[in-house]
Amino acid sequence: MLRSLLRNAKLRARVLERAEEFKLNNLGDEDLWFRELVFCILTANSSFVSAYHSLQSLGDSIYVGTREEIAKALKESGYRFYNLKATYIVKNRELIYGKLKRTVKEIADVDQLRAREFLLNLHGIGMKEASHFLRNVGYFDLAIIDRHILNFIQNYLVISNKHLTKTKYIYLESVLRGISANLNIQLGLLDLFIWFKETKTLVK
Repeated sequence: MLRSLLRNAKLRARVLERAEEFKLNNLGDEDLWFRELVFCILTANSSFVSAYHSLQSLGDSIYVGTREEIAKALKESGYRFYNLKATYIVKNRELIYGKLKRTVKEIADVDQLRAREFLLNLHGIGMKEASHFLRNVGYFDLAIIDRHILNFIQNYLVISNKHLTKTKYIYLESVLRGISANLNIQLGLLDLFIWFKETKTLVK
């Protein structure tokens, strides 16, 4: 099924078009990189649609707004974890905004795994969010393992539960790496095909 999706010329063209957008993000400025980071924070325990809608509602407040202002905007947009995510956004802004791109790019251009490890030190960033962020700014050697990807992996493996420890994440990433190599598609783009298979949409 997945192999046939990769043979779908129209879908493959759309995925490669998204890849070019991610590569362009790599050339973007600090504000764009921080906005992508905020987006990935918002996607944790939430849907893409909810996270995207809420990000749009925040506007430039992610750069200058208080925690209370950001929480209020998130709440009004219908986002569930508005206080927690507002706290994460402000704490990360204080910690790394202004040097996010410079610091992460310097590491990721050499070692994407080490860049992900660095991102895990930020607030509200786990393995999935760090991998997602790096993919969205143009790095394609990491897997983005969410519930849709887990559903797909269960076709190949028996997964006792869907709680992903760091060790389990790395193991499942190695499985996906083997699949991507077999299908001749970059690991960071494989999830887009799987997402389409599981949801019939191509967003992220």
